[in-house]
Amino acid sequence: MSKHLQKETRDDAVLSLQNVTMRFGGVTALNAVNIDLYPGEILALIGPNGAGKTTVFNVVTGVYQATEGDIVFNGERLNGMKRYDITKKGIARTFQNIRLWGDMTALENVITATDIHKKSGVVGALFGLPRARREEREGREKAHDILKFIGIDEYSDRLAKNLPYGVQRRLEIARAVGTDSKVILLDEPAAGFNPAEKVELANTIKKIRDAGYTVLLIEHDMSLIMGISDRVIVIDFGTKIADDVPSVVQNDPRVIEAYLGAPADAS
Repeated sequence: MSKHLQKETRDDAVLSLQNVTMRFGGVTALNAVNIDLYPGEILALIGPNGAGKTTVFNVVTGVYQATEGDIVFNGERLNGMKRYDITKKGIARTFQNIRLWGDMTALENVITATDIHKKSGVVGALFGLPRARREEREGREKAHDILKFIGIDEYSDRLAKNLPYGVQRRLEIARAVGTDSKVILLDEPAAGFNPAEKVELANTIKKIRDAGYTVLLIEHDMSLIMGISDRVIVIDFGTKIADDVPSVVQNDPRVIEAYLGAPADAS
């Protein structure tokens, strides 16, 4: 069992979904789902297409308001909060479909993320007040550091729309880190990656965790999931069917039937 399953309780979780149900008309996308994310772990969320994985991200980040249940972050209930406020609280995400500012440079894209915590405001920026100038300088330096940390600083001055696909994906992660969030939600970050890029991505995600972040990850690449995750949760038809360390989940008959198709050694 994972150390998180052995020693920690819901009270230790940095983020909890507590009996969360999400309905769209007559369709139940999530059915009384319970998820606890603990500080410093990489938790993977897997399941077939349409199982409800991205809906989990959407209710956590305020895109949807849960029909029932609570979303709790650091002991505070997030239900009803606006998306911007949830990001300021310390939860950032990436998306399946890349959402960069195409006509901004890579550096500027990350600077916009760091702006979320600026205190000087628009007036200070317009009039070049000392605090605004200092925050602008610090934001630029921080953005440079983040691009270097993610391994794409050589692209800092290139427009986002002209970057290679793999770099755009990693720039999305850099923007999430730039918000200074404690929890980062990664929605299929390896989509479209070649094997070498997936290895690089796995190392990047582990670096992010080792730097003090907590990661919740949706991904279809099983080798990536099994290689970096501390724990894996499986959702099928909006219901959680497994929650354990990767080796246990991989051999769970319910998971094999619902998602994996066959045991890993059956190929």
